[in-house]
Amino acid sequence: MNSRSGFWRISLTFISVLFSSVSVAAINTQSLPTKASEQPYFNSLEQAKERSKAYDDAIAALEAQQDNCASEQACDELDSAITDLEYGKHNHIAKNGLPMFDILGGPAFTPENGLMMALGGLYSFKTEREQAELQRSSVSLFGIVNKGDGDVGYSIRSKQNLFFDNDDIRYNGLFVLADQSENFWGVGYNAGKQQAASDDTLLNKTSLSYHANLDFKSDYGFYFGPALRLNYFKPDQTSLPQSAIDDENFQQYKDKPLSIGLGFSVSYDSRDVAVNAWEGQFLNLEYINYNPNFGSDNRYQKALIDHRYYLPLALGKVLAFYNAYQWSDGDVPYYDLPTLGGQTSLRGLYQGRYRDSEAIEHTLEYRHTFLRHNGELSAHGMTLWAGVGSIAGTDTHLYEKLLYSYGVGYRYELQPRMNVRVDLGFSDGDSGFYLTFTEAF
Repeated sequence: MNSRSGFWRISLTFISVLFSSVSVAAINTQSLPTKASEQPYFNSLEQAKERSKAYDDAIAALEAQQDNCASEQACDELDSAITDLEYGKHNHIAKNGLPMFDILGGPAFTPENGLMMALGGLYSFKTEREQAELQRSSVSLFGIVNKGDGDVGYSIRSKQNLFFDNDDIRYNGLFVLADQSENFWGVGYNAGKQQAASDDTLLNKTSLSYHANLDFKSDYGFYFGPALRLNYFKPDQTSLPQSAIDDENFQQYKDKPLSIGLGFSVSYDSRDVAVNAWEGQFLNLEYINYNPNFGSDNRYQKALIDHRYYLPLALGKVLAFYNAYQWSDGDVPYYDLPTLGGQTSLRGLYQGRYRDSEAIEHTLEYRHTFLRHNGELSAHGMTLWAGVGSIAGTDTHLYEKLLYSYGVGYRYELQPRMNVRVDLGFSDGDSGFYLTFTEAF
């Protein structure tokens, strides 16, 4: 290569880098703020949508430049600019209350269902976008195919958190339909402790449940309203495990699969965001009466006291405390007895292994959100938690025999203040890997 051709090659490279930098700067000056504090609110929905499209166009233009960037430095600058614009669009959507829909799928493992493949979606929106302090509503739906200790099973799970009228009206619903096998140990601590999961505990069943609360805010700041509970649990009686055959409660209620209850809840809520709180507290008292007058096969009553407290330590650092007491009385069927474990309670413990007329738990969780280069919160975070619990009624008293759970989790903010949750939990003899939306509490 002669000196002249070398000179031109170096010059062309310099010019390419220069134009890449100029293009990045030009796009970043198109009135597209990236920080949350800089985001404007658009009274017109069309203008808000146009701004979203402007972010998309700017991101697409930078991605096109990435295909031909002339140096590693130029590529890094483009990548950083794209990331800034993606966060900017996220902040714009949050400020303007625009709807979002995302799909999530992947493998998971829980002690209840074994290896799973899950596919679901999360849709979030504001019922009134002009109400700046109104929380985003959300509806999630998951379809799951699993292979546990028994045959291949399936389940459909949907959760609804809806907020109306400046947060004065709330609706919370949870729907679960499943045709799966699960292990049934019986009622009481000793029943769950005395044997490991095996064919002698494996129960095939079809189940459906829907839990719903409609709450109204009073002049005193408290929420109150009606509550509905519907539980259907039908075991396959052609292949009952020995644990079910030996259990008195199971034999009494195996032909009474439907429980319908009506009741009420009273709560105080000062959390900043219900599905992912960084500060405030939540105190809830709930009472449900199950009665044949409502169409229920069984007559009993249940109560719940639920307290959550969130202590901010610094930006992106929160301590979360969860305390819950469950009580039941009457002819309570095995499938609706208070229990611990699962994806929201002592994660890593098999849900339903320990069930009785009372249950209590306490969990402490540290939540950490990582910061970006500009000092704002990123979309990535992690958690550490530890908890203890106890059941009582048949052969133990509360706190006489303790159960425990601990674990670590990863968080990704898929939508404003709504996380994808990946948790790995451990307990005595059990473990679970959970993939779902929103926080455990």
